Amino acid sequence: MSQTDVQAPGRAETTVAAAPPPQARAAGPPPRLYALDALRVVAALSVLAFHFTGVDAATKANWGVNPKELFPGLFPVTSYGSYGVQLFFIISGFVICLSAWGRTPGQFVRARFLRLFPAYWFSVVLAFLVWRAIPDGQRKIPSVSDSLTNLTMFQVPLSAQHLVGAYWTLWVELTFYLVFLVVVWKGLDYQRVSVFCWVWLLACVLAQQDQDVPLLGIFAQPLNTALFVAGIAMYLMYRFGPDLKLWGLLGASWLVMQSDLVEHADHLRHDKGMDRDPYIALALVTLFYLLVLAVALHKLDRVNWKWLSTAGALVYPLYLLHEELGWAMIRRLYGHLGAWPTLLLTTGALIVASWLVQRFVERPSQRWLRNALDKESRARAAKTAH
Repeated sequence: MSQTDVQAPGRAETTVAAAPPPQARAAGPPPRLYALDALRVVAALSVLAFHFTGVDAATKANWGVNPKELFPGLFPVTSYGSYGVQLFFIISGFVICLSAWGRTPGQFVRARFLRLFPAYWFSVVLAFLVWRAIPDGQRKIPSVSDSLTNLTMFQVPLSAQHLVGAYWTLWVELTFYLVFLVVVWKGLDYQRVSVFCWVWLLACVLAQQDQDVPLLGIFAQPLNTALFVAGIAMYLMYRFGPDLKLWGLLGASWLVMQSDLVEHADHLRHDKGMDRDPYIALALVTLFYLLVLAVALHKLDRVNWKWLSTAGALVYPLYLLHEELGWAMIRRLYGHLGAWPTLLLTTGALIVASWLVQRFVERPSQRWLRNALDKESRARAAKTAH
């Protein structure tokens, strides 16, 4: 049975690694989940639109004027674009479970490393150069030490400044992988994965009350854990078919999610000055639940446009590149072109840059690393055999 490495927000492919439920099986190769590619593209573009046109405090330094004034019709919509991250996390729970099924822990770790780091390392180098060549003159430039720390992807626990603000989500993804690795180690099956989800969801609830166990707060963050659990539950529905236990797990994840999401949105509204209605945010994330659920229940199997696989492959490079490089372009272009031409040209240039990185950096480096690791494994096996 073929396996495919998939994750979000990273560059991912969504060929199904597991057969659908027995009642839905058909002869031939498993279908590709193009609908998840489409959702990943929507999530990436919504985050990009949020950063460029939906954050009045952060982007004023780059446009030179509040984007609420530059894009009055767009701002009320794109100010909710940050919730594309929540969509990424739901998809991640689904597809990481998909790609890990039937794999050994070593295979799982290697697949995640190959997917995450080559494009990420390139983006770190590029962001380092952008910070120094085209600074905004207002924010503190990350030190050389912090920049080197970013290469590890562990800048959060090491208290280093992010070179790119969006990198915070990668640490969340890494903690998810580390937690899920425990289940992969034991071997994935319906019972073990579902029990893991209940235990992890309970741990994230307890983490809010017990502040004396810091590791619990790191590996069981309430909002993010609920989103990952939702994605895993929906993958189990996809693989084994829905049942009362999975519906209960999905409902519990939504209840935990909504509590923390509304509280978080209230905090942003009152303490950070971001005028976003918490219940609009909740409705949006609930819609994301329903869309991924539609994939899990085979309601979107007819979405089979081949170009979506190409678009999906560009999501991870776009996510990594868009923030600092895009803002630098906006600072250079806005005074000459105006708001809308600058926004459209910057977005188009970033999409082209993402294709170039995916085609000429990510794919070749993954191929080289994979071949090098295979060669070392064969040499080690030969020495062991003798």
